[in-house]
Amino acid sequence: MNAAKSNHREPLDSNEAYLRRYPRICAHIIAESLGYATPQRAASILRDAREGQENCCEWIFSCYNRDPKPAVKGAISGRHRHKGYMASYQQALQIVRQQVDTGRGPDFASWF
Repeated sequence: MNAAKSNHREPLDSNEAYLRRYPRICAHIIAESLGYATPQRAASILRDAREGQENCCEWIFSCYNRDPKPAVKGAISGRHRHKGYMASYQQALQIVRQQVDTGRGPDFASWF
C-alpha cells in the first residue's frame, strides 16, 4: 500500500496523526508563528481548529483569544509570504519532516 494513501486512512486522533497527514499546513503554521510553534504545537493548533476547541498556547492565547481558527486561516491564506529569516516555510517543512521521520523535534520553538 502507498504510504501517502495510508496517511489518509489513519484516524486523526493525535497531534502526531495531524502532523503526518498535514505536514505542509503545520509548516505554514510554524512560519506564520515566526518560528514560535514547534511541529507538535502546530499540529495541536490545527487539531484544535478542526475540532472547534480552544488552544491555550501563548501565541494563540495572546493574539487570538484562544481561538486557533484565525491563526490556521492566516497561515493558509498567507502561505505565499512565508519566506525569509523568521517566516521560512522551507525551513519549517524541513523541521516538520524531521519530526515525522525521527520523532524528534525542537522542544521550545522551531527556531531562534
